[in-house]
Amino acid sequence: MAAQAEALRRFRREGRQLAPLRWWVAGIVVLVAVTSKPAVGLSGRHLALAICLAVFVVEMLGWPVLRPGLGGQVAVRLGELAVFGASAVAIAVLQPNGVSELPGSAVVFTAGVALSPPFAVAVGAAVTAGVAVALGSAAGAGAASIAASALLCAVLGVTGALLRRYRLSQERTELLLAQLEEARDDQARAAAAEERASIARDLHDVLAQSLSGLAIQLEMVRKLAGTADAPAGLRAAIDDAAGLAKQGLAGARDAVGALRRDDRLGVDQIPELIEHFRRDFGLAVTCTIRGTPRPVPPDLGLALYRVTGEALTNVARHAAGAAARVELSFDAAGVRLAVTDDGGEQSALAAEGSGWGLAGVRERIKRLGGDFAAGPSGPGWSVVVSAPA
Repeated sequence: MAAQAEALRRFRREGRQLAPLRWWVAGIVVLVAVTSKPAVGLSGRHLALAICLAVFVVEMLGWPVLRPGLGGQVAVRLGELAVFGASAVAIAVLQPNGVSELPGSAVVFTAGVALSPPFAVAVGAAVTAGVAVALGSAAGAGAASIAASALLCAVLGVTGALLRRYRLSQERTELLLAQLEEARDDQARAAAAEERASIARDLHDVLAQSLSGLAIQLEMVRKLAGTADAPAGLRAAIDDAAGLAKQGLAGARDAVGALRRDDRLGVDQIPELIEHFRRDFGLAVTCTIRGTPRPVPPDLGLALYRVTGEALTNVARHAAGAAARVELSFDAAGVRLAVTDDGGEQSALAAEGSGWGLAGVRERIKRLGGDFAAGPSGPGWSVVVSAPA
């Protein structure tokens, strides 16, 4: 698609570069026609000359055979050039004392630019022959003058064909470069997918299995503490440690799942993330989407997903029993994410965090040109992110 868009831009740029030449040719033909005999008029041969002249000028200035929309319609191009060529030959017949060879040579040049070589040769030969007959019969030109006119048509036709070949060669080169770039991107994506799969295997085989074993051991210790009538503080500490192991195991599974997926995490996966916190952490969390959802840049989508995950993790860690709300809003300015909770009991797991989670997402949002705010909100806490999208 990029190669096609570039080809279209170049096509239009070339058309603008040739526009002064087209105006010059049309102006010269009109100027000579109105000052030569027979003159342009409103009856008989004079009216026919005026009509042919008008058709030629419209075709010359509009140059419809070169419109991009007619790229694959050879019949339409041939029809346009037939009208264009007929008007040029008619001008040579009706006004042999004017610049009778210039309109015909302009048509031959256009055919060389607009048509494939076989069609261009056919149209160019027909127009050149028509101009030669008009010069020989109507104007009584000699063999040298007729040969010069035919040579002019041939030179301009070859020039137009060379311009067409050059343009097509550029298009093929750009297409090949685009295909090569796409192949490189595919290779890079395949290498990245393989690397992610390798990391996912390591996480699953080492971290996830270790945390799973730890969770099982803590469950056994909790049962033993219950049968041995252990102190309440010890049982609470064991429960908190088991919860922390459960959170770590769920996080490791999420990481493995994200690495296994080919698509990047983003706002589309936020409802799934919220369901994960409801199911695995027992967190009472609601999700509200305002405005009309639309795609956001991949980096921003990933950042919003990470902010949601970090904020809900903090709710589960720092405010046991709290209810949380996730609001995702889309408007003309961008996208806004708010995660708030209504407060809860301080958990022993609050001391286990590194404190770097929110700092990391704040830096991620700032790099994307967004705003990040986190702080108390009534009895609870809120995290608000807004960014252009």
